[in-house]
Amino acid sequence: MRKALTGAAMLSLLALAAAGPPPTPAIAHIDTLFGMRFEDPYHWMEAGGQTFDTWLAVQAAYTRDTLDAIPGRAPLLAELRRLSGGETHVGGAIMAGGRWLYTKTRPEDSTAKIFVRSPDGGAEALLVDPARYDANGQTAEIDYWSVSPNGRYVAYGISLGGAETGTLRITEVTTGAELPEAIDRTRYARPNWLDDDSLLYSRMPPATAGKSAGLTGGQVLLHRIGTDPAGDVGVFGPGLVPGTSMPANYFYRGLAAARSSFVVGEYDAGLTSSPKVVFTTPRANLGKTAVWQRVAGFDDEVRGVVLHDDMLYLRIARKAPRQRIVRTPAAHPDLRRAETVLPESAGTITAMVAAADGLYVRRDEGGIGRLVRIPWGGKPEVPATPFEGAIMRLNANATVPGVLLSMQGWTRSQTVYAFDPATKRFTDTGIAPPSPVSFEDIEWTDVRAPAADGAMVPVSIVAPRGAVRDGRHPLLLYAYGAYGVTLEPQFDATRRAWFDHGGIYAVAHVRGSGGFGDDWHRAGRLDKKQNSVTDFIAAARYLQRSGWASTTTLAAVGGSAGGIVIGGAIVRQPELFSAAIIQVGLVNMLRLEQIPIGPFNTGEFGSTETEEGVRLLYAIDAYQNIRRGIEYPGVLIATGRNDARVSPWMPAKFAARLQTHDANFGRRPDLLRVEDAGGHAGGNKQEAEVEQADFFTFLLWQAGMAGFQPSAR
Repeated sequence: MRKALTGAAMLSLLALAAAGPPPTPAIAHIDTLFGMRFEDPYHWMEAGGQTFDTWLAVQAAYTRDTLDAIPGRAPLLAELRRLSGGETHVGGAIMAGGRWLYTKTRPEDSTAKIFVRSPDGGAEALLVDPARYDANGQTAEIDYWSVSPNGRYVAYGISLGGAETGTLRITEVTTGAELPEAIDRTRYARPNWLDDDSLLYSRMPPATAGKSAGLTGGQVLLHRIGTDPAGDVGVFGPGLVPGTSMPANYFYRGLAAARSSFVVGEYDAGLTSSPKVVFTTPRANLGKTAVWQRVAGFDDEVRGVVLHDDMLYLRIARKAPRQRIVRTPAAHPDLRRAETVLPESAGTITAMVAAADGLYVRRDEGGIGRLVRIPWGGKPEVPATPFEGAIMRLNANATVPGVLLSMQGWTRSQTVYAFDPATKRFTDTGIAPPSPVSFEDIEWTDVRAPAADGAMVPVSIVAPRGAVRDGRHPLLLYAYGAYGVTLEPQFDATRRAWFDHGGIYAVAHVRGSGGFGDDWHRAGRLDKKQNSVTDFIAAARYLQRSGWASTTTLAAVGGSAGGIVIGGAIVRQPELFSAAIIQVGLVNMLRLEQIPIGPFNTGEFGSTETEEGVRLLYAIDAYQNIRRGIEYPGVLIATGRNDARVSPWMPAKFAARLQTHDANFGRRPDLLRVEDAGGHAGGNKQEAEVEQADFFTFLLWQAGMAGFQPSAR
């Protein structure tokens, strides 16, 4: 645990912060890659240590002091808390053992908890409260969970402070009793039940002496309820499939089905768009010398697998950019002779789950979700969903008919529906009550912005009805643009505060993102990754031409891989934007392979192991492309000390270079926001409210909005 600063040290830091951002030591460092030289004066931050920790603390204090001085921030935070305080958010939901089990964050909760309820009515009961695992000032969160086929047990992962790598635990549903077994090093363990008394799970390898624990790799193990996890047997992974060489830093998973005599082993690079290598073996072989039969390799472009009885259903992108579904026997799999059960169509297939009555498929048509039901042995049918919106989640139990799906839209809050295949009807489960925040005066529209090469970039605009296009509204333009991830319509009650301050919200669906097939994703990766940046710039220009915003009101916002887009846009065309927010962003791509998630992201962005890769990464490295003497927009960069994916030094280096190179710094600040107990994502509700208040405050300040200009000091 990081040593706390003494009171005297903190007072000293606050004094420094009051005087301005701390001067950042620049130490000459040059990386030479294939004859190309790259200056990196803040390379020293990558080693961490006390100097870096102190520098982060002073930066955090300066940012906190600066934002707190904005008069409108305190009432805005109060408003966000009021809006958020009445919201209920539901995660996954499933029927098992005659009960609904689901994760939910109620208005009074800080983090999601697991609940259970009878579908026939009655009060819900709290089953798992992660707060019981809080420790050392760190908030515990549920990372994943899975219910046994008959609903007797729920397995779930608990981690602290957004670290993601935590402990797998098991609770009995009827009694609420926690079982004694606790299994550490289980990041994305994906517990998958063989039956009601045994499960498969993934476990990370132990840390090497002198190094931190890895985030990938490991193997799939078999655990039987009531036994000591120390005796769990590895069944799939590197070294466990004779004659097969497996990458040590990939993700390994096991897949089982209650009525199947086979199990599936799969591995991939861990990204949304990663193709999978798939194997199968008879269930009876587990725990012995299993003979794994290869089903598919990377070239087959398998994106998802479902096992039903002794048939494999595979979601495939090869020669089908919007994907198709085929089936083949698990005993003798042969993709060349596999039967197509759902061909490629206008919408992109994004998920599939097995229920007792059939295979349920989620199809995305430009952000609008469609449900497809394929009865076992029957033909596909498309039930009409309750409204035009996004299907955010699809959950089913292979032993129970029907499916549970969660839907929402830009102006319509989440509803969890149960679909009954016998009546063909959707029923509101009542698990997710409607938001008390009204969006009746808000409307949304989709437009197309022409990119430089002629591509038409979809842009979703959400704004108060009748908003005048006079360029005076602060407009938040968001983008992600990687891994084929779709930014679907999503209701956010706290966005009400942004609209009430005259704001407009827009999303640029740049190339590299999903929703429009694999072709759209591939047009924004590797040697085409710059399209993601230029598409965003095209969207910004369109919004300004059409009067939605101006150069004094348009803000660029994104995070994680979206940092490539936002960072790239502001270093290429800084004059287009009044402000930018980059949250835990990838902004120093030449150092991609030095962060925890880096090695298995090279297939999306490139690698410094090749000359071509170096050129590709340099082109999208915002840190390396900052130029001295340029007037950049105001930028708020956010990081978390516990970020297990994008190391804090990457956003920190970017902030330091902006502060020393930005000719506009006196008028447009470059701030580094540091979450001391936060990671890459998540955090409790209170932390999220404070962060949102900081973001909105910064953007309204930079847009020149009354009430959000700093008081004179």
